[in-house]
Amino acid sequence: MADNSDLFPRFFKVFLSETASESLVIPLSFMEFLAHPLPKTVKLQGIGGKFWTVSMKKISGVVYFTTGWSKFAKDHELKNGEFMTFVYDGHRTFEVSVFERFGCKETRAEIQAIQLSDSDSDSVVEDEEDSTDDDDDDDDDSSGEDEEISQSLYPIDEETKTDAAVFEGNLDIQALTNPHFPTRLKNRIYELLIPANVVNDNKLKFGDSVKYIDGEGTLVGLKGKWADKRICFKGWDRICRRNRLKKHQDTVECELLHDDQKMVHSIRVHVLRRTD
Repeated sequence: MADNSDLFPRFFKVFLSETASESLVIPLSFMEFLAHPLPKTVKLQGIGGKFWTVSMKKISGVVYFTTGWSKFAKDHELKNGEFMTFVYDGHRTFEVSVFERFGCKETRAEIQAIQLSDSDSDSVVEDEEDSTDDDDDDDDDSSGEDEEISQSLYPIDEETKTDAAVFEGNLDIQALTNPHFPTRLKNRIYELLIPANVVNDNKLKFGDSVKYIDGEGTLVGLKGKWADKRICFKGWDRICRRNRLKKHQDTVECELLHDDQKMVHSIRVHVLRRTD
């Protein structure tokens, strides 16, 4: 979540197995911060970097985490007397920290963040069926790089398979408060280009890397170089492949998370599947 997460609303809960093994009640005092209408599902992001999809349900005026909460509790091996803090991004994600009974912060259910660069991307071959891209933004040459076409877009290694189809199926794009833009699967999938109008209109700044955040976890992509100095980041092919994006069918809404100085530190990936 954002580096300035101290600005986000939060609450804490003590875990008691007899009342919180299958569902968890959200404090009444916190309900004013929840999105309206109440989303059917939200993401819980653990300190280890993984995400869990959890249903939200309002019962007799009280909101609960329901389906999916028991898996989160089990994966984190929660014990009686341990407490958790929930930091809410105002939309669909809670960052959850777990503290053991003596007050020490625990890192559980951890995944490893992978730093992505050109050398990390898979080898590439020409896509014989569609060797041109419909998007003119991808037709320009990048400085110091070969004009490569990414490898076959559909084969997925077993280790990259995911059920991310449910990650953001009901996203309300109008409700996003951070800068965002849509993109689709392109031939040059090994880098993500940030549209110039999004950068300029929002006065955004970028460092040498960003974190990609999707339903599988977090990856770090390094900044690329274009001849006309447009902003792009490497490693996007890993996001496309592990979310099993399909050309001309799936859309990705990229939400740019930044600090109060407009420095973008993360790109939250919302996958939208075409249902027809």
